Amino acid sequence: MLAAGARPCAGAIIVLVFALAQGVFAAGVAAVLAMALGTALTTGTTAMLAVLAKALALRIAGGRGAAGALAVAGLELLAAAFVLVLGASLLLGLWTGPAAS
Repeated sequence: MLAAGARPCAGAIIVLVFALAQGVFAAGVAAVLAMALGTALTTGTTAMLAVLAKALALRIAGGRGAAGALAVAGLELLAAAFVLVLGASLLLGLWTGPAAS
């Protein structure tokens, strides 16, 4: 969670350069720290919700039985496939969009 807020970010660099150009570097640093905190909170909240959702799915599926484990594995596979298809469609849109030419 800490690493997500500490990674290099193009938006943060733009904010810092703009703040430096305007002579308010301290305000730029404060803005970048606020951006990092927001990213860390969002990532942490999403991770917490994912863990809670998995625990709920395991409880609904019946715990550690073979059918429950198969159901959870199937749900995880569907979720991974959804993320893959979404990412591939975004990449395809980037390659074929009007900005690509």
